[in-house]
Amino acid sequence: MTTEAGTQGCLALISCKHHLEAALDALQGIDNSSALQGQLLTIHAQVDHMHEQLRHQALERQALPQQEPQLMQNPV
Repeated sequence: MTTEAGTQGCLALISCKHHLEAALDALQGIDNSSALQGQLLTIHAQVDHMHEQLRHQALERQALPQQEPQLMQNPV
């Protein structure tokens, strides 16, 4: 499996894409499977889009300056 500096969500989406690709490979050459293959390709594109969004969010979080942790003040 591909590794990257992402989140568990990214890893889950990568896994989903691999499973969809395996399903598409398994359907190759099976008669009357083109509609199902099209649906799986659509789902793969949606999962890929979700993955890209998570990757961009992770990159944005990494680009933010790291702040020192603040101690909580007890109200008087």
